Amino acid sequence: MSTPAQTNALFGLFDLPGEERYMAFLAEVVEQGQVWTLKGDDGFIAFSDDEGRDCFPFWPDAACAKALATDDWADCRPEPLALDAFMTRWLPGMAKDGRLAAVFPAPDGSGVVIEPETLLDDLREEGEQGD
Repeated sequence: MSTPAQTNALFGLFDLPGEERYMAFLAEVVEQGQVWTLKGDDGFIAFSDDEGRDCFPFWPDAACAKALATDDWADCRPEPLALDAFMTRWLPGMAKDGRLAAVFPAPDGSGVVIEPETLLDDLREEGEQGD
Protein backbone atom coordinates (compact mmCIF):
# COMPACT_ATOMS: atom_id res chain seq x y z
CA MET A 1 0.00 0.00 0.00
CA SER A 2 1.27 3.50 -0.83
CA THR A 3 2.28 5.87 1.93
CA PRO A 4 0.94 9.46 1.94
CA ALA A 5 4.29 10.73 0.58
CA GLN A 6 4.18 8.19 -2.26
CA THR A 7 0.57 9.12 -3.02
CA ASN A 8 1.44 12.83 -3.17
CA ALA A 9 4.34 12.06 -5.50
CA LEU A 10 2.10 9.96 -7.75
CA PHE A 11 -0.62 12.59 -7.70
CA GLY A 12 1.97 15.14 -8.86
CA LEU A 13 2.61 13.00 -11.94
CA PHE A 14 -0.66 14.25 -13.45
CA ASP A 15 1.37 17.27 -14.63
CA LEU A 16 3.77 15.11 -16.66
CA PRO A 17 3.27 14.15 -20.31
CA GLY A 18 1.27 10.96 -20.83
CA GLU A 19 4.29 8.87 -21.85
CA GLU A 20 6.14 9.76 -18.64
CA ARG A 21 3.04 8.90 -16.59
CA TYR A 22 2.88 5.58 -18.47
CA MET A 23 6.44 4.71 -17.43
CA ALA A 24 5.70 5.71 -13.82
CA PHE A 25 2.54 3.57 -13.92
CA LEU A 26 4.54 0.51 -15.01
CA ALA A 27 7.12 0.93 -12.25
CA GLU A 28 4.57 1.61 -9.51
CA VAL A 29 2.12 -1.20 -10.29
CA VAL A 30 4.90 -3.76 -10.59
CA GLU A 31 6.33 -2.60 -7.25
CA GLN A 32 2.93 -2.50 -5.50
CA GLY A 33 1.47 -5.61 -7.16
CA GLN A 34 -1.84 -3.96 -7.97
CA VAL A 35 -3.62 -1.69 -10.42
CA TRP A 36 -6.50 0.68 -9.64
CA THR A 37 -9.63 1.42 -11.63
CA LEU A 38 -13.03 2.94 -10.88
CA LYS A 39 -16.16 0.95 -10.16
CA GLY A 40 -19.73 2.18 -9.89
CA ASP A 41 -23.02 0.49 -9.10
CA ASP A 42 -23.21 -0.83 -12.66
CA GLY A 43 -19.66 -2.22 -12.71
CA PHE A 44 -16.28 -1.03 -13.89
CA ILE A 45 -16.22 2.21 -15.84
CA ALA A 46 -15.20 2.61 -19.45
CA PHE A 47 -15.36 5.33 -22.05
CA SER A 48 -15.23 5.35 -25.84
CA ASP A 49 -12.28 6.58 -27.88
CA ASP A 50 -12.65 8.58 -31.10
CA GLU A 51 -13.27 5.35 -33.03
CA GLY A 52 -15.94 4.09 -30.63
CA ARG A 53 -13.77 1.44 -28.96
CA ASP A 54 -14.24 0.86 -25.24
CA CYS A 55 -11.34 2.07 -23.10
CA PHE A 56 -10.90 0.98 -19.50
CA PRO A 57 -8.88 3.43 -17.36
CA PHE A 58 -6.23 2.28 -14.90
CA TRP A 59 -4.12 4.14 -12.34
CA PRO A 60 -1.19 3.18 -10.08
CA ASP A 61 -2.83 4.43 -6.88
CA ALA A 62 -6.27 4.80 -5.28
CA ALA A 63 -5.89 8.56 -4.81
CA CYS A 64 -5.11 9.06 -8.49
CA ALA A 65 -8.15 7.01 -9.48
CA LYS A 66 -10.32 8.91 -7.00
CA ALA A 67 -9.22 12.21 -8.55
CA LEU A 68 -11.12 11.18 -11.70
CA ALA A 69 -14.27 10.16 -9.82
CA THR A 70 -16.07 13.34 -10.85
CA ASP A 71 -18.86 14.36 -13.22
CA ASP A 72 -20.16 11.20 -14.93
CA TRP A 73 -18.01 9.08 -12.62
CA ALA A 74 -18.90 10.90 -9.37
CA ASP A 75 -20.67 7.81 -7.99
CA CYS A 76 -17.62 5.60 -8.59
CA ARG A 77 -15.04 4.42 -6.11
CA PRO A 78 -11.43 3.28 -6.57
CA GLU A 79 -11.18 -0.48 -6.92
CA PRO A 80 -7.89 -2.42 -6.68
CA LEU A 81 -7.05 -5.25 -9.04
CA ALA A 82 -4.29 -7.70 -8.18
CA LEU A 83 -1.55 -7.35 -10.78
CA ASP A 84 -1.50 -11.09 -11.40
CA ALA A 85 -5.23 -11.13 -12.21
CA PHE A 86 -4.84 -7.98 -14.29
CA MET A 87 -2.12 -9.61 -16.37
CA THR A 88 -3.61 -13.09 -16.68
CA ARG A 89 -7.33 -12.32 -16.98
CA TRP A 90 -8.10 -8.65 -17.53
CA LEU A 91 -5.66 -7.75 -20.29
CA PRO A 92 -6.12 -10.96 -22.32
CA GLY A 93 -9.91 -10.60 -21.97
CA MET A 94 -9.79 -6.97 -23.06
CA ALA A 95 -7.70 -7.93 -26.08
CA LYS A 96 -10.13 -10.69 -27.02
CA ASP A 97 -13.05 -8.24 -26.77
CA GLY A 98 -11.29 -5.50 -28.77
CA ARG A 99 -11.05 -3.09 -25.84
CA LEU A 100 -8.24 -0.69 -25.01
CA ALA A 101 -6.43 0.33 -21.81
CA ALA A 102 -6.27 4.00 -20.84
CA VAL A 103 -3.18 4.20 -18.65
CA PHE A 104 -2.99 6.85 -15.92
CA PRO A 105 -5.45 9.33 -17.44
CA ALA A 106 -5.28 12.79 -15.91
CA PRO A 107 -8.12 15.14 -14.96
CA ASP A 108 -7.40 17.16 -18.12
CA GLY A 109 -8.21 14.08 -20.23
CA SER A 110 -4.64 13.34 -21.28
CA GLY A 111 -3.21 9.85 -21.01
CA VAL A 112 -1.93 6.91 -22.99
CA VAL A 113 -4.50 4.71 -24.71
CA ILE A 114 -2.88 1.43 -25.62
CA GLU A 115 -3.63 -2.08 -26.84
CA PRO A 116 -3.87 -4.50 -23.89
CA GLU A 117 -1.24 -6.80 -25.44
CA THR A 118 1.29 -3.95 -25.50
CA LEU A 119 0.56 -3.06 -21.89
CA LEU A 120 0.95 -6.71 -20.91
CA ASP A 121 4.32 -6.93 -22.69
CA ASP A 122 5.49 -3.71 -21.02
CA LEU A 123 4.42 -4.94 -17.57
CA ARG A 124 6.29 -8.22 -18.11
CA GLU A 125 9.39 -6.32 -19.19
CA GLU A 126 9.15 -4.00 -16.18
CA GLY A 127 8.78 -7.02 -13.89
CA GLU A 128 11.87 -8.65 -15.38
CA GLN A 129 13.89 -5.47 -14.79
CA GLY A 130 12.87 -5.51 -11.13
CA ASP A 131 13.98 -9.11 -10.62
